Amino acid sequence: MAATPKVKAQQGLGLEKGRSTKQRALDDLVMASDQYVEIGCDLRNISDIEKALSTVIDVAHCEFMFVAEVSITYMETEGANSVIQWASTLGQAEFCLLEQIIPDGDDNPFAKTMLAHFEKLKTPLKSVFTYPIVNAQRDRFVKRGWPQVDVSTLWQIWADDQWLSADERRKLDAIEPFDEWEEFAIFAAHYCVVIAKTNSITTQPATSISRDLGTLDVPVLSLDGDIREYSGARGQRRFGAAMKLKNDLGEEFLSNTFGLGTNSRLRSYDLYVNESTLQDVKTHHTGPSSRMCHTITDLGEHGNLLVGGRTSPSSALRDCWRLHKRTNKWQRIDDLPIPLYRHGITRLGNSDLALLVGGKSDASNIFNGCLLYRPGSGWIECEIQESEYEPVFGSLLVCLGGPSHSPETGGVKFDGLITGGISRDGVIAQQILRWVLTLSDNGKPTISFTALSTSHSHNSAAQGLDKANHPDNLINRYGASGFISPEGYLTIIGGIIANDIVTRDLDVLIIDVSSHHYKIISTCQIAITPRPLLIGASIEKAKDGQLVVMGGGATCFSMGTFWNPGCYTLRYPSNAFVNGVPIPHDSRAIWKHSRIVELTEETERNHSSTSSNKEAAGNVNIPRLRINTADEFSALLKAGKPVVLEACQLGKCIQTWTPDYIVKQLGPDREVVVHEADSQKMDFNSKNFAYVSKRFEDIMKGISDGQKLYLRALSGDHPSDQPANIKVDFPQLAEDFQLPDALSFVKQNEFSSVLRITGPVNMWLHYDVMANVYFQIVGSKRFILFPPSDVTKLSFAPGSSSSSIDVFSELESPSLAETHPHEAVLKPGDILFIPPLWLHTATPLSNLGVAINVFFRNLENGYSSGRDVYGNRDLAAYEKGRQDITRIANSFGKLPPDMRDFYIKRLADELAQNALQ
Repeated sequence: MAATPKVKAQQGLGLEKGRSTKQRALDDLVMASDQYVEIGCDLRNISDIEKALSTVIDVAHCEFMFVAEVSITYMETEGANSVIQWASTLGQAEFCLLEQIIPDGDDNPFAKTMLAHFEKLKTPLKSVFTYPIVNAQRDRFVKRGWPQVDVSTLWQIWADDQWLSADERRKLDAIEPFDEWEEFAIFAAHYCVVIAKTNSITTQPATSISRDLGTLDVPVLSLDGDIREYSGARGQRRFGAAMKLKNDLGEEFLSNTFGLGTNSRLRSYDLYVNESTLQDVKTHHTGPSSRMCHTITDLGEHGNLLVGGRTSPSSALRDCWRLHKRTNKWQRIDDLPIPLYRHGITRLGNSDLALLVGGKSDASNIFNGCLLYRPGSGWIECEIQESEYEPVFGSLLVCLGGPSHSPETGGVKFDGLITGGISRDGVIAQQILRWVLTLSDNGKPTISFTALSTSHSHNSAAQGLDKANHPDNLINRYGASGFISPEGYLTIIGGIIANDIVTRDLDVLIIDVSSHHYKIISTCQIAITPRPLLIGASIEKAKDGQLVVMGGGATCFSMGTFWNPGCYTLRYPSNAFVNGVPIPHDSRAIWKHSRIVELTEETERNHSSTSSNKEAAGNVNIPRLRINTADEFSALLKAGKPVVLEACQLGKCIQTWTPDYIVKQLGPDREVVVHEADSQKMDFNSKNFAYVSKRFEDIMKGISDGQKLYLRALSGDHPSDQPANIKVDFPQLAEDFQLPDALSFVKQNEFSSVLRITGPVNMWLHYDVMANVYFQIVGSKRFILFPPSDVTKLSFAPGSSSSSIDVFSELESPSLAETHPHEAVLKPGDILFIPPLWLHTATPLSNLGVAINVFFRNLENGYSSGRDVYGNRDLAAYEKGRQDITRIANSFGKLPPDMRDFYIKRLADELAQNALQ
């Protein structure tokens, strides 16, 4: 990088006073060769640039090519404009500019993320607010002496054959599997390329084509509503699928099922409730594997149909599942004939049939067929009659109503629409097609497609559908959600469109599709701050007619990931339309995130053929004992069962540890990191709490005031490297506490000693690899423990030592009926012995709880050799075993899915048999 004169001066390289202008210009010459000259300059000093150039070239007889690749936007706008204007005076010149724009305003979620990113780097974008859109950039250059200006966004360039042919776009699939189309589109729509010329140099410039959306002459409705913000990472889920559930009272719940979380694909679903819900819904914890880009279709009494999805873009899934509505249990049903994701699917009227169209079967191949799902018969291929349909993935597929009689076949027929999607050329297909599916009693289902046209009208202004408006472009979307209203209107929500960005007033379209023509009758903008990003979101229409937006967001490449901050309840105008404008209705209940349901693999070995239909698990009370010798404790260790030890001498802490005493001993201003939660049910997996630093005095006062705080003390000096030690971290309190003599083994093999101070929050269900003893000093607490054999029934993901199951709300439900809970209530002075790997959770029975938790090693070897601050890192053999499993699974990767499933299940059974030997 060439040094400017100012930098040279700071480095002691400046020129002495009195040297000539030519000598100074020559000093700006950093490097020169036969074909390359490098000049250090300050772009704000145009005259110095001219002088430096004139020393090495004949300016009047040169052709210039200026390239500014996200560079002059960091200058003050006035200075950047001076460079653009000066460059236009140099005769034959071209200027190529790549720069950010904000076509949907600075409150667009992507734009907010982008602007914040550059602000954080202390390199703010200084021209983007003056020239936020393509037309502004075009005018910028025209006004500064450039007669020929062509401006395109990168998203427009992607689809322009002058830049990139369809064949070149297709070839990219062979280089790298790709399925981030929505994120690519919004990124590319926020960057523009300006190519400006002073005159024709060697070729004629490309004709500048207006790509503007125009102005639709239709009402723009305001969708008001509410947002209920997520707590921590709860609710952060993209490319899941929405689903409805009901409890025993018939109250409706919504679910955002599977999808991509903050770090990986999720094998869980988020449950949402409205604020008037009276009773929770029963859920079960076995079902499909983690996935994204799948579909879930409500088939009425037949249940919810989950179809396909993917792991990676090159690994589509073919398995299908049905969720029974009465029991909310998953059942695997007929697989797809071909793995698919990003397919279109719709229920046929009120039947238990579904139609599937398109989708991707791997990274580069699009399924060119149509499938009919019929319960009991599985998937039936449809015969596609001669039609205008182009195979796509990510389209919107809807059915327009119930069946009608087909006089040609004597059977029945359904009709509907398919719009948008991405074709094999890598661009959004411009097809709005009406499909007709004909079902005969003894023949193969047939389907035909015909194009819909815009509504004919002599008054084009009234319809707002002239060519400049490009209504097809607005309707043809990728990744959009949609549904048919009772009035027969198609509502399209979110997604991406060709060439442009979906601006705020186009987030929602309402379209009349009641005939062979279509007409956009209104658009809607969401009047809630902050705005949601309608990409990767799961959108469901609730029973009361409201639209509920769950999850959603996008990775904004290197600028960070944007997540929708909460659940949006939109008061959709679902009543009858009057002159094209919906009649508003009263406010309805607001939806919010409730809890997470984690799923695990259901295997035959977890359920005997004679398993009972118990409604709830039977509790076992943990025995309470008194011991006096180390030998007695050694016997308890060997037995490996939890016990509560009573009447042990723990020192004067039982009498002295009042809140005031603790604050006085440790100092009111001493700061420690605590968990601060919004809900009583803390969940480690979803991180529904924040780690905050607080003064001890504020912690104790906050807990007494009912704040949901929890302290799990860490090492004071090296919290990330060393386990906690109360004698080192809190010596003022440690002298009040003593280990009973009978627990000498614990003292000799101590790993850590942790101070715990608890407010009104539950500790999540987890296990510790090391044995530990829990000393209750202040308050009382209820513990539920499960034996290690229950781990497969309690939704522990592979490699995770924590579960999101809320044991205290589900203990009496059938979902935990096959588990074996052990219960204890601890009072001051009680000691709970927790054997290794016993799963446990706890809830306070008093406003304040204070305890000491001592972890100790009871194995001679086998612990992980890596860093383990908390004492719950899995044993070395398990960690190595998981690596071996990955290698084994990868070795089957090239086999067909059914063969891979066959052999891996055989290996799993063999491994399980070895565990019993």
